[in-house]
Amino acid sequence: MIGLVLTGHGEFAPGLAQALKMIAGKQEAFKIVAFKEDEPLETLEGNMKTAIAELEQEVEEIIVCADLLGGSPFKAAMVATVGKENVKVVTGVNLAMLIEVAMTRLFVESVDQLVEKAITTGQTAIQTMSLNASKREEEVEDEDGI
Repeated sequence: MIGLVLTGHGEFAPGLAQALKMIAGKQEAFKIVAFKEDEPLETLEGNMKTAIAELEQEVEEIIVCADLLGGSPFKAAMVATVGKENVKVVTGVNLAMLIEVAMTRLFVESVDQLVEKAITTGQTAIQTMSLNASKREEEVEDEDGI
């Protein structure tokens, strides 16, 4: 299994983690690092290093999913992973990507393979949709959701 760290601004990571739990169940080898408002960057970096160190006691490889390229959580992840070939950082995480990572990390051979799957799924999940005006309202209501 590959370890998973989810990080982001404010309640982004805890909120996404809650959605993941609803869909895919409780996760093992999983850490959340939230960047709280008015928190010093040094604290965030320390929390990130701690989360990664704790996971390294359980697993050999780790993926860090961050909310925003260039944001403080991303920067903290990059600082915490300097020189760690076993840890990869992916940015732009969305729920589809997170579900893919959570489910696939049990079966892939390497963290590099998981990164590829994460990026593909995250990008594919971004779509634009519209309902056909001729589609009846009750048909829409009957559609199953996740």
